[in-house]
Amino acid sequence: MRSSTTSAALFWLQLFVIVKLGSASLLQRAAALPTPISFPPAQNWDGPDGPWSTFTLRVGTPAQDVRVLISTASQDTWVVTPDGCEVSDTSCQDERGAVFNYNTSSTWQKQGTYELFYEKNLGLNGNGLWGNDTLGIGVQGSGGPTLNNQVIAGIVTDNFYIGMFGVNPKPTNYTSIEGVRQDSYMTSLKKQKFIPSISFGYTAGAPYRQKKVLGSLTLGGYDVSRLVPNPHSFTFAPDNSRDLVVGIQSITFEAQNGTTSNLLPFGILAYIDSTIPYIYLPLEACKAFEEAFDLKYNATTQLYPVSDSQHADLIAQNASVTFTLGDDVKGGDTVNITLPYNSFDLTATFPVVDDSTRYFPLKRAANESQYTLGRTFLQEAYLTVDYERSNFSVSQCLFQDGSQQKLIGIPPAPSSNTTTSTGSKESSSNHSTVVIGTAAGVSVLAVTVAASVVSFFMIKKRRARRKEEKAKADLAKAEEEAAERVRLGFDKAELGTADQGRYEMGGSNTFGHQLPPLAKEKADFFHDRGDQHELLAGTVEFSELPDQKGSVYEMYDASSTPVELPADMPRELPAAFPSRRSSAMTPSIRSAHQTPPPKSPATSPFNDPPGHLSPSRSESRRSSGQPSPIDRQMRRTIPNRSSTLNSTLSAPSSVGQSGPSSPTDRSMNASPRSDELLSPISPILGSEEGLSPTERTPSPSSPQNPPIPNLSPGGSSRSRRSPHIAALRSEDSRRRERRRRNET
Repeated sequence: MRSSTTSAALFWLQLFVIVKLGSASLLQRAAALPTPISFPPAQNWDGPDGPWSTFTLRVGTPAQDVRVLISTASQDTWVVTPDGCEVSDTSCQDERGAVFNYNTSSTWQKQGTYELFYEKNLGLNGNGLWGNDTLGIGVQGSGGPTLNNQVIAGIVTDNFYIGMFGVNPKPTNYTSIEGVRQDSYMTSLKKQKFIPSISFGYTAGAPYRQKKVLGSLTLGGYDVSRLVPNPHSFTFAPDNSRDLVVGIQSITFEAQNGTTSNLLPFGILAYIDSTIPYIYLPLEACKAFEEAFDLKYNATTQLYPVSDSQHADLIAQNASVTFTLGDDVKGGDTVNITLPYNSFDLTATFPVVDDSTRYFPLKRAANESQYTLGRTFLQEAYLTVDYERSNFSVSQCLFQDGSQQKLIGIPPAPSSNTTTSTGSKESSSNHSTVVIGTAAGVSVLAVTVAASVVSFFMIKKRRARRKEEKAKADLAKAEEEAAERVRLGFDKAELGTADQGRYEMGGSNTFGHQLPPLAKEKADFFHDRGDQHELLAGTVEFSELPDQKGSVYEMYDASSTPVELPADMPRELPAAFPSRRSSAMTPSIRSAHQTPPPKSPATSPFNDPPGHLSPSRSESRRSSGQPSPIDRQMRRTIPNRSSTLNSTLSAPSSVGQSGPSSPTDRSMNASPRSDELLSPISPILGSEEGLSPTERTPSPSSPQNPPIPNLSPGGSSRSRRSPHIAALRSEDSRRRERRRRNET
């Protein structure tokens, strides 16, 4: 189990390292890149052929706010000038999204009057006053970027009733100024690092959806909350004036009752252009639309007007139209974009028509150069364009209540040179053909790694839980088996735990040791009291000492011959003339050669009660001149000179007997000066210090046996001696004895 968990952990660690290293450069570049910009829409629905969701621009110095539509075909900004309306007609200025008065702008730089060269193929033309001025996106105070010296055209023509904001990155060339190229607003944003790449995402908005869904424009990326992602993309067309071309492979009509019909007899290539509101299709396709929706073409207005009764029938019919798009007119991957009838329900006003009229935004194309999917199509389609990779994608719009904006940036192309619309499909084949896939792939990879890590820890936790459950089951089973064995009498639970074998402490009959009588009495006494212990069971026998195979020390054995330590030899007292002091001592002095008193019978100390010393042992220790280490009641006295002469200094009855010398004796004999260094009584013996001159006697010329006072064993003058002092005095006596023998 542990090895499998370790292998899984190593596998996921290696995967994480590979992903980390593989995406390191991408993450570093993404960290340094700016984020995409959301161009917030105005809260207005404008236009004589709509209504359409418009966006606000800030133009000139000081800034003047104007509302414009989005043009995917143009690279310039078109704004209505005061010449487009009568001075007193304030409603005209509002209907056209407000006007820009260049005469009041301090940064306006006039370039001249030039033709509006876009949409000429559709019969829409006009002139504009061109110049350069400061341009910003969003209303004043919104924080949108403001760029200087941007190309701006002031228009007055009714063909473009609302101004335009071009998102195409192509540069502008003034023919009157040779060699001058003016960057577009999109290119300037990229160069000044306001956006990560020259790209955008756009949908026109749908006033019939929910509570009038406004348009959405994201510069440098797209808003993923506004689309249904799909993996298909389209390449740019060769004509850079018509680059966003798709193949319409079919158009299908479907009524609410399930009736379907094909509205496009053959596949066509159409240009996606948000500058105009119409859908330009071949005449055959327009005829099919007329039949499906019961439409009548007005040759004067070149529109398909819809009456109120017809509108009610179409609403009840609730039909939808599905456009099947591919990169070519047939074959390859396709994308379906479905438009409900409500997306075709538009209203035309002045200057398109004199009176307000509902109309169906379908136009008969004179030739294939006019096949166009205009702003009507982009109500239900989300367009994402990447100019650096020369590809784009079309997705079905997503309408959800309460959805939050979620911007995804499109990273720049690997090439260092900024790419514009070249119109070459061959050159675009070297780049990725999936715009959304670049950012979505990173997101999917991150989600996959995160899910893998979460799965690993979940599996690890599950395995640990299974292991714990198995351990608990095994423990319960072992306890059950142990309880059963105890119940049957196989095991006796004296020691151990429930999950281990239970054993009694084994005894042995090989060595039997007799417990001493006193210890046995105590054991029996406490046993009768009930003071039982877990390990003291039955008769436990101990031996204090091994058998009698060597010298016995310290411990006393009544069966062996008593051995006492040697006592001090008789010391000679200085010969003095008869005096009152010496005569007083005479009755108590006896010779060391007198017969020693009889030995006291030996008694075993084990016969004594606990904590007491036997009298025989006490007398034996006291008769040897050594203090008892147990008797704490005896006062220790330090004799003076007079009391010393009357003290007990006689040798015990064991004089002349040999015995084992103690370690203290050996250490004291090791140094000849040990008695002088350690003996506290050496200055008193053999010294006449403290005597009067008449009492001092010269040293004897011949050795004499010094008389030794003999006190009875019960005398009160008996003093306690240290074992060290006794050993020194004993050695001193032996030296004196050897000296007398030598002199004799």
